[in-house]
Amino acid sequence: MRRVLALVIAVLLVMGMLAGCQKKAEVVETNTNENGAQVEAANNLSGKTVTVGRWGGNDSETAAFNKAVTDFTAKTGIKVVEKVYSDYNTELQVELIGGTAPDVFYVDAYMAPFFIEQGVLTPLNGNDFEIDAFYQSLRDAFIQDGKVYAISKDYSTLALYYNKKYVNEKDIPTTLEELWNGDFLTNLKKTLPEGMAAMTYNQDLARKMHIAQAGGASIVKDDTLSNIADPAIVNNLRPLIEAAQKGKIVTPKDLGVGWNGDALGNEKTAMMIEGNWVLGHMAQNFPNIEFGVMEVPTFAGKKGTMVFTVGYGINTASKEKEAAAEFIKYITGKEGMTTWTTGAGVLPSRKDVADATNVASDINKIPHIAGAAYATPWQKGTTMDTINNEFKNYLPAIVKKEKTLEEGLKLAQEEANKIILGNK
Repeated sequence: MRRVLALVIAVLLVMGMLAGCQKKAEVVETNTNENGAQVEAANNLSGKTVTVGRWGGNDSETAAFNKAVTDFTAKTGIKVVEKVYSDYNTELQVELIGGTAPDVFYVDAYMAPFFIEQGVLTPLNGNDFEIDAFYQSLRDAFIQDGKVYAISKDYSTLALYYNKKYVNEKDIPTTLEELWNGDFLTNLKKTLPEGMAAMTYNQDLARKMHIAQAGGASIVKDDTLSNIADPAIVNNLRPLIEAAQKGKIVTPKDLGVGWNGDALGNEKTAMMIEGNWVLGHMAQNFPNIEFGVMEVPTFAGKKGTMVFTVGYGINTASKEKEAAAEFIKYITGKEGMTTWTTGAGVLPSRKDVADATNVASDINKIPHIAGAAYATPWQKGTTMDTINNEFKNYLPAIVKKEKTLEEGLKLAQEEANKIILGNK
């Protein structure tokens, strides 16, 4: 509880102080030739250094990022210093307050409204970044009042993965209700090697927002307040929680691994629901594991999944805005995005890159691409980080039956709203 209280206080201070350090932002303009094609970085930018803030990824993501950075420096002469954060949003906000934040940093779509509101993102000239080449929903995630604040680097959706050695796709229930409440997982568990789980899950609202909001419910009310204790949301989450309480589904941590990708690769679990970022991880680290991918089973009679996108934005306090803009143009351009997405296993947010890399021919990516047509974006107002943090804080106690689902979500809602209201 002391750690939780300390974190709450820290978030209060961070968000309150951040609101007081807004700066007037100017649109970053870069040179273009008369045909509108992007001009190479000016000679005076060679030797410049830009810092790029990102969270840590798996080995394939790290390798792909490093390759893109190496190619960018060779092409422009601009050096890149990488800053990797463990508690990304909290640490980044502290640095934004202290004036030590990187020139360029990841902007998760769900955090974009908050960062825009705080004035820490520099508006960008969309034409300079070929914004029309991007899928509309992915570019719109970072546009507010007609201004572009970040450029999407990729996108991912969730799909169901299974180990072909132990699971036949035809046997997998077609609905989540049946998957969680029926006998499939129980019977599957009996056929698996000792210690192997039938299915893993994540204790994160970002993975289940589409479930929580089934039937028109909303996890946010009055634009900013948490609404996760709404009876409709409680009922929507009940099948998942009951499956977890019965041990039908477990977390990767329960199996002694850090995340779903390692659980599947090390044959700690037979099934999981995960994003397509796992594809590069499996290819690089577990090439001998035969797995299949299918769309997430329906819930409440409808198809559903989550879609995530992250963009690159420029810090308004950056002293190297031109070099920062060149980095973003490259990393989200045809060449850089091709290097990144093919190596990391994520999906290109540019239509031309998707066509050039022929992503639709990859049988394992097809379910992810299909899901994008009906997926729920992980974005809703400026307080999602707080709402999600409190959800994650109380979910373990619910799963352990230390609190009922109603009690736990009510407490999570109350704690989130205390923080949200305290920062107004």
